[in-house]
Amino acid sequence: MSNKDALRTVPGIHIVDEDALGRRINIGIRGLDPRRSARTQLLEDGAPIQLAPYGDPSNHYMPSNKRIERIEVLKGSGQFMYGPQTVGGAINFVSPSIPKEFGGSLSGAGGNNGYYDTHLRLGGTANNVGLSADYIRQESGGNRNGQHQEVDDLALKSLIKIDDRQSLMLKGILTHEFANMGEAGLTSEMFRQNRRTNFLLNDTFEVRRYAGQALYEFDISDKMTFSTNIYGNYMFRESVRQANDSSELNNCASGIDRDNLENASLCGNEQRPRTYRVFGIEPKLTFLHNAFGVKSEATLGVRGHFEWADRERYVGNAGVRDQTRGTINNRGRNRHQNNSLDTRAMSFFGQNRLFLGNFTVTPGIRIEHYEQDNINHISGASESYVRTEALPGIGATYNGIDNVTLFAGIHRGFAPARIDDVLSNTGVLNQVNPEMSLNYEAGIRTTPIPGIKAELTYFRIDFEDQIVNEILVDDDRWINAGNSVHQGMETGLRLDSDELFGTKYNYYLTTSYTYTDAYFDSTVPTADILKGNRLAYAPEHLVNANIGFETPWGLDIRFGVQGIAQQFSDNENTRGETADGQRGIIAGYTLFNASANYKVNKSFNVFMNGYNLSDKKFIASRIDGIQPGQGFQMMGGFKWTF
Repeated sequence: MSNKDALRTVPGIHIVDEDALGRRINIGIRGLDPRRSARTQLLEDGAPIQLAPYGDPSNHYMPSNKRIERIEVLKGSGQFMYGPQTVGGAINFVSPSIPKEFGGSLSGAGGNNGYYDTHLRLGGTANNVGLSADYIRQESGGNRNGQHQEVDDLALKSLIKIDDRQSLMLKGILTHEFANMGEAGLTSEMFRQNRRTNFLLNDTFEVRRYAGQALYEFDISDKMTFSTNIYGNYMFRESVRQANDSSELNNCASGIDRDNLENASLCGNEQRPRTYRVFGIEPKLTFLHNAFGVKSEATLGVRGHFEWADRERYVGNAGVRDQTRGTINNRGRNRHQNNSLDTRAMSFFGQNRLFLGNFTVTPGIRIEHYEQDNINHISGASESYVRTEALPGIGATYNGIDNVTLFAGIHRGFAPARIDDVLSNTGVLNQVNPEMSLNYEAGIRTTPIPGIKAELTYFRIDFEDQIVNEILVDDDRWINAGNSVHQGMETGLRLDSDELFGTKYNYYLTTSYTYTDAYFDSTVPTADILKGNRLAYAPEHLVNANIGFETPWGLDIRFGVQGIAQQFSDNENTRGETADGQRGIIAGYTLFNASANYKVNKSFNVFMNGYNLSDKKFIASRIDGIQPGQGFQMMGGFKWTF
């Protein structure tokens, strides 16, 4: 149904549900915090897609799976080629190539809970110039009453073959999302009574994103390739909130009980418009050489990256959809904020792949240098910050055993502090250090016989300067206070009966399993964290398994199981559930899914998908209150290719 369903099949990836369309995806890799995917490097055709990769790497945009050809997931030492986030992994969403002949496709799908999805693709090539266009319209209800989400997405792409050795890819994307959804979750009592309870009917969230990219590639010779990737985007996002979380309403006049969310229609709201502008240029050179008598492939690159982030806060004092941009709320408090965080970053990266018989050894390094200016436009206060980090790494593979690849790697990881972690109550820079890590992995990938594919990986991440909230002093103050360890095993397996036993029908099994032990390795008295506490939103066990069969006449039916073990919702490992729903254990759960695809002929197929078939009631997260997981969702549709 979306990219989150595909990514769940990858070992090591934990995804927290938020919206049915998968637009605000929460990805955690190897026990890292999944909130807004802020600790995972996200790319589209090699260009970063997060709000501001250095200053605010939160994610509020995700390309639809309708216009994605494949997803590349990179974990281990190779990810330092794609900074700045180089701890858990990098995920690159790759768009389809432009067809040589004119053609296209039209697809449509609909389902319960107001779900529908349409996609039109057109493209072709004439006289060395290829053009393609994708338009997507999606709508769906939310996980609670009165919620609704709609998305329009237009992508234009061109490939110009300058000559036999040079090409230029140009791409532009326009995305608009509007949702009747806010941030606040449910209290414990609300969730027990009805998981779809929603008193915050006037909450809205809007995204407008415009992005462009130009990729120039030049095959200088048979042994040398040069490329330059230029990217930029503008993104405006605004939330209108009647409550920031499940504890109280934001803006009620005297005499109204703001602890009771049922009074939302009697109170005002809070508006948080934020604008992000990003621009970058990345030239890169790849060449073969035989320095020191060893056959090698070297890659060298440099990137200039610039961000301008503007974050504001206002109030509206009327009850229904009031967006008056006021500064003084109904309680006489000044809620006006206006801060900018500008970032200038330079990155230098290089690796050299040495081919030593059955061994391939790849040492490399990434150097990150960035400068930030934080400006309070109300008070005029400002501060600056400069940071430089060298991030070396080395990876190795061995292919001396038939149908087996052994691999291992170690690298220095880096995660810059996001903007939420650096703003103090005064609205100027309260800078914490970025999180640093030492990452190890070792594993095996094998296809012992046709029809069996398997992988097994051990990983360990030793985190330094863990960023935590100093809750006993100030709920809004973040500190560098601790170390943590993330270690575990990832496994994946696929069996296909047609290759194993020569069956006419292919019965297949796919599984992925991740064991993660993520815990604090130091005590933080000011944050009430004890050494040995588990990290929040890092379940010990993740399972995704699918069994299905394919027929020679075009039918493919699959039944799946998705299992997530219990999680802690805070780093203090609170076990009992609090009344506001924001703390307490998140119980483990198992969901059942199914899909069917039938290829009627070479140009027309129909499909059906079912998610959470038993309509299981579960908690997806407790951030800002209980966020109920997605209920039963069924959809069916068609795709016509011409």
